[in-house]
Amino acid sequence: MLPCAAQEVEGNGKNAGALFSNANYVELSTPLTSRVGVNAYGFYLGNVRASIPLIEVPISVQKHFIVTPSYLFISVPPNGLSLLTGEPAVATYRENQFRLAGTMLGTFHRFLISDRNMYVRRYTPFGDVNRYRNKIYVAHPVSFGTYKVNAFVFEEIYHDFLPQKWLRRNWVAAGLDMPLNQHITFQPSYIRHDDSLLRSVNFLGIGVIIKTGKPTNHK
Repeated sequence: MLPCAAQEVEGNGKNAGALFSNANYVELSTPLTSRVGVNAYGFYLGNVRASIPLIEVPISVQKHFIVTPSYLFISVPPNGLSLLTGEPAVATYRENQFRLAGTMLGTFHRFLISDRNMYVRRYTPFGDVNRYRNKIYVAHPVSFGTYKVNAFVFEEIYHDFLPQKWLRRNWVAAGLDMPLNQHITFQPSYIRHDDSLLRSVNFLGIGVIIKTGKPTNHK
């Protein structure tokens, strides 16, 4: 999951060397019915100074398949934009996205495995763009005495339907879901972001997940 929604800007910073940035985020998740939930996120990427609100509605079609419509907005100020693109910037970058995802998931020997395929319609300052994203996620519980955490890894690739930009981006991440109580989970993670147009970024993610009811599995 997580700051994987960020960095939607354009530029030519590919050869400028990798950045480091913290990635702080909060998720609020609540069920509406036994099959429908609402998840609201707020992301802030400190060194890049990007702000990203995201809202999604996971719908459990059946036990192993979830459909999720969502909306995302990203805002990157000129100083953060210059870091990513390697070019001077004088205006804030803003982008709206409407997204629709289908996720297949199941378990095998206590491993949770999911495959998410997402269509994204990007509304950028440079025009409208269609995007495809594919994310493979694997998680496994780990016990430390009576305390249990959930270790996870994922890889996600982005494809933009633009000339010479088919393979746009790759994310690789690893992290832990560390429950503090029944409703609050602490989530540290590491995310590596590589992009065909922007500088690579190493993210240290610190997240708090708040669930007001029975958890909705939407990885």
